[in-house]
Amino acid sequence: MTIRRLEHSEWGGFCILASRILLGKQVEIEVASLQIGFQLGARRLPLLGIVYDSENDVLELLVGDLDHLIKAPRELYVDQELLDIVSFQIIDADGVRQIVTLRDPLMLPGPHAIRE
Repeated sequence: MTIRRLEHSEWGGFCILASRILLGKQVEIEVASLQIGFQLGARRLPLLGIVYDSENDVLELLVGDLDHLIKAPRELYVDQELLDIVSFQIIDADGVRQIVTLRDPLMLPGPHAIRE
């Protein structure tokens, strides 16, 4: 695995690419800081998109029916394994870490596979 810090100029491109190649992956969002401790923000929700709005300085994660906003992001790290993104982490101006872990959705057999 390779963890890489993205330069601020790369954030927009990363969000566009990640939205395309990670669409439908299952997402878990963990929020951690000294002030709030460790909290689970989302679990097993499908990723619908990632957007960085540089004008308003907001990174937006669209997962399931949740619109997860990260205001004033300052650092973005991406954890890659070969050609796949495993996770990424955003640290905001207050030092709050948003850790986004990606997994392939569970593939269940179709109804025709069940026999009585």
